[in-house]
Parts: sequence; C-alpha cells; structure tokens
Amino acid sequence: MSPMYEYEAVNASGEIIKGVIEVERSNMVARQLKESGYYVTSIREVQERKEIGNLFQTGKRVKTKDLTIFSHQFAAMIDAGISLIDALNILYEETEHPKLKEIIREIQEDIETGSSLSEAMSKHPKVFPKLYCQLIRAGETGGVLNTVLNQLAAHYDRQDEINGKVKSAMYYPMTILGIAVLVVIFLMVFIVPSFVSMFSDFGADLPTPTKMLLGASDFMRSYWWLIILIISSIVALLYSYRKTPKGEYRLDKLILDIPVVGDLMRKVILSRFASTLAILLGSGVDLLSSLSIVEEVVGNKVYSNTLVDARGQVREGVNFSRPLSDSPYFPKMVIQMIKIGEESGNLEMMLKKISTFYDREVENAVEGSISLIEPAMIVFLAVLVGFIVISIVLPMFDMYSHM
Repeated sequence: MSPMYEYEAVNASGEIIKGVIEVERSNMVARQLKESGYYVTSIREVQERKEIGNLFQTGKRVKTKDLTIFSHQFAAMIDAGISLIDALNILYEETEHPKLKEIIREIQEDIETGSSLSEAMSKHPKVFPKLYCQLIRAGETGGVLNTVLNQLAAHYDRQDEINGKVKSAMYYPMTILGIAVLVVIFLMVFIVPSFVSMFSDFGADLPTPTKMLLGASDFMRSYWWLIILIISSIVALLYSYRKTPKGEYRLDKLILDIPVVGDLMRKVILSRFASTLAILLGSGVDLLSSLSIVEEVVGNKVYSNTLVDARGQVREGVNFSRPLSDSPYFPKMVIQMIKIGEESGNLEMMLKKISTFYDREVENAVEGSISLIEPAMIVFLAVLVGFIVISIVLPMFDMYSHM
C-alpha cells in the first residue's frame, strides 16, 4: 500500500484547496498538482499507526558518521549532474537510517514547494548543524554545491575519526574502573561477610584495617539503597547544574584543568576550532558570521565565551588575533600563526596548518594518555584489592599465632 499525503495548494482563482493523495513518493504529489494547474504550498505524509519497534528506530539519533556518508553520496550525485530533487529521491531510497530517511523526504518536499536546500535543512538543526546549513547556503550562492558537499564530507569524516580516538582513550580507563567497582562490590557484599562469623568466634581484637573493611561491608549491605540514592542525587544535581550558564562554564573549565585529560581536550578543541573556521572562510563566509558558528561548534563554554568576546572586538575593527592573546587557553603558537595569516591575507591556509598540527597532537596525546593511564589503573586496582586481601589475612595470622 502506497503512503498517503495531505496537501494544501492554491488554484488559478486563488482558492485554497486541501486533499489527500495516495502515491509512492512525495514528489509525485507535487507533479500531479502542478499538472492540474495548482500552486503547492505544503505536502505532509499522513502518519499511520506504527509498530513499537519502528518507533524506537525512528527516534534513533543521526550520528556524525551518518552525516558523512550522506554528504559523500550527495556530492557524488551532484558531481554526476543529477538534479537536486532526483538526487534527494535516490538518497531517500538508498538511506537505511530511519530518522535520516524521514528527514530527507521532508527536505525534498520543502524544496518542491519553493524552499532552498539550505532553508530546508535548517529546519532540522539536530541533524544538520548551523555549520552545515551555512556552507550549503554558500555553495548554493556560489554555484559550487558539489565542492562544498565534498568539503563537508571530508570535514566530518576527520572529526568523526578524532572523536573516535578520544572516545577509545576514555573507554579504556572507564571500563577498567567499572570492572574494579563491580569486583569490590562483589567482595564486600558476598565474600567479606563470610569471614565475619569466623572473626567473631575468634574473639580477639581485630586490626584497624579489618575493622574498617567489616564496617564498610556492613554499611553497604544494610544501606545499599542510601548509596544508590546519594549517587543518583549527585548525578542529577550535576546534570541540572550543567544546564545553567554558570554551571556549564565552571564544569567545562574544570575539565580543561584536569591533568592529562584537560591537555587532550584542549588539543581536540583547538583542532576543531581551526578546521571549522578554515572551511567556513574557504567557502566565502565572512569572519564575523564564521565566528558565530564556531562558537557553537567548539563544544566548550570557556572557548565559546572567548570567541564571543573576540567577535565583538572584531566587529569594532580589532584584529582577530588580539583578543585571543588575552586568553590563557589559546597557545602563543596559534595566536602567532593567526596573526601572520591576517597580515598576509591568507588566514584560511594558516588555520588549516593549525588544524593539521593539532590533529597530529591529538593522536600523540591519545597514545600518551593510554600509556599513562594503564599503569595508573593497575596500581589503583592493586592497592584496592590488596587492602581487602590484607584486611582479611591479618586476623588469620593472629588466629594461627594463638593456636
């Protein structure tokens, strides 16, 4: 059964006509109405009852990788001379992601009713960020949509690669920490209590480490609900605090000040800042408009606030490098290269060099972080488990000495 589409159109007399058409694709609705002499104002698919599984699929988030694949395919079809509507129709047929598939259809419908591609994409900010829409607009204006799409595909491909490396570096310690917590909970809840009765029958004065361990074990078994409540409350408070401007700034600043992790995040942000600004300037977007987009892309409130202040000073005629030099979070090398780029009139090239430099720095930092974190986690686990073992073994030695 073909999908049902509700439409609204204007006839030759200026009257608004509404109706429902059953066709295979949305572009057929617009074609049929235009052939009948109507001017289409809106087309909307009639949403029927969906299975529960499909509802979960439709809500699936569109990731950076999905956007990269979409951009590569879109650029290839535009390069091949395929019209915009036909390219979107092919993308709709070929895309497997349910949410992206639905949005492609909506974009196609908006274009058929008179919207530009950038306008249609801007209606879906959760999928197509401001950077994407701005560059598409620049590509439409300059007639280089295929070039812009290729640039976007390369940009998001590189960003996805960097994000993947950073996540892999973070997953390792988090996994080890999670396993350590589960092991400790198992020991404290199931293993340690089995020694309590034995120690009680012995009747001797227990060592301080053993008393501490037994006390902790008893507390965990008796007040496990309180521990869960406290942890949940802390997480909820931190989440709510981060939603406030002050909380977001302070937590982002705290992340930047953490040893090893903060250094890695700074390099990731600087790489993202330079590559995003370079691609915007290279596509013909002016510096002020570019900075307003980069502020949202950097992903850290400390850097975002610095760029907001820089944009205000640039609007007043100050060189871009000047306000950045007042921030401790922009290295002197970055400021110097931006300054040279401004003076030589080739800021885009200098930003690309900064991006390339920090891409390599991120890779080195990820490898260095793993080499530092691995022994630190081993020592942490050894100390934790060692304390539990010693606390259990010490009273046993005392028992044997009395025997």
